Amino acid sequence: MKSAIFMTCLLIFAPDAANAALDGERAPAFQLADTNGAIVTLDSLLGKVVLLNFWATWCLPCREELPEFDRLYQKYRDSGLVVIGISVDTSGERVATFMKKRPVGFPVVTDTQGAVAEAYRFSGLPAAFLIGRDGVIVRRYRGSGKEMISLYEKDIEDLLKRD
Repeated sequence: MKSAIFMTCLLIFAPDAANAALDGERAPAFQLADTNGAIVTLDSLLGKVVLLNFWATWCLPCREELPEFDRLYQKYRDSGLVVIGISVDTSGERVATFMKKRPVGFPVVTDTQGAVAEAYRFSGLPAAFLIGRDGVIVRRYRGSGKEMISLYEKDIEDLLKRD
């Protein structure tokens, strides 16, 4: 089963026409516990630029880009960026153990039931969504690689300059 799921990890950037309907829509709300048990809600982040990173501990490209998301968070958090890592693992304990070995500065929550991932209507990992200060999805991303990190950074800088 795990090898079949691993196959959904995407190694390159690819447009996702099925998700286009989310661009320009209000981001689906969620309430999930982080690895310390604290509740994180999207509604509490209105007024901030939010980068949601959907990932899993078994997805190699996802694990490789976590430090890059942390670098973006550290660089832009004082300007209003919040990064939330949303693991789609079915075990919160597995995610907490993983994060102890590879800590990041941003909150990591676990969507063990898959409800949040379903609400964001994406296929394959890694996947990310950039949300404006008004709670509206500005852009969705699918895939990984250095060119993706450059794209995230450009889009984050552009969005932070807007308000």
